[in-house]
Amino acid sequence: MSEARRRRDDWPEVGWTSLRLRQFDNAEQAELHLPPTDDQCIVLVDSGVTTIESRHGTSWHGAAYGPGLIGLTAPGQSTDIRWRGTERTFTTHVELPGALIDRICVELWGRDATRLGRPDALAVQDPVLSSVIGALCTAARGGVDEFYAESAATFLAAHLLTVHAAAPPPREPGREDRRVRRAARFIRDNHQLPLTLAEMAAVADLSPFHFLRVFKAHTGETPYRYLTKVRVDRARRHLARPGLSVTEIAHLCGFASPSRLAAAFRSETGQSPSAYRAAAPQ
Repeated sequence: MSEARRRRDDWPEVGWTSLRLRQFDNAEQAELHLPPTDDQCIVLVDSGVTTIESRHGTSWHGAAYGPGLIGLTAPGQSTDIRWRGTERTFTTHVELPGALIDRICVELWGRDATRLGRPDALAVQDPVLSSVIGALCTAARGGVDEFYAESAATFLAAHLLTVHAAAPPPREPGREDRRVRRAARFIRDNHQLPLTLAEMAAVADLSPFHFLRVFKAHTGETPYRYLTKVRVDRARRHLARPGLSVTEIAHLCGFASPSRLAAAFRSETGQSPSAYRAAAPQ
């Protein structure tokens, strides 16, 4: 039998630290021992159909495995796993630090993750997880920076605990208008820098997750979306004036490359930077 699974050759090395994202090409039949890790693992089946079984202790449990289904393995959980099918499966794996899971538990519910039960399931359907993982894959291929991954990791941790660990709904955020305004001003004043979610939350004097919820509740946008719109708006002002190249404008506005500027600019305005500049009155 060929090796059980191998990394996808076409998958980029993103370098994110907030979460780990990998894709695998899995053999038709295989058996693996997965030692315990400190990470919460999420596995999304992208294509292929098989029957999967896992063993905790002495008992095996099985399920049909196909596109859209998701497997969850809790931190510290040792597992034997095997699958039997007639076709290869392709899977995307997201690994969240166990420390993030524990921190979100404390911030939202004031208790340790062991009291809620860390998410662990052989095969579940969760359109939200599928959508977020798909967006992460698109972002990774586009070379999106660490801030995106950091925001996604925080959301994924809270969603997993709320939906798959039977946690109560998080408390509604209180009125934090001044903190949100302070963070928004910080973003506008420092949009050209590689800002992180932790830096923005610190300005607002909130935890990263609480900051995400409060900022979205007050502005209708995530901090990442707000930052992108600020950067595009600044780029639009520069493009309306001659003298700077698109490459120079990209760096002035905090984009890692002209292609990143072009993608964000087209998403916000429906035009490329060059087309916008050509149409702008001189």
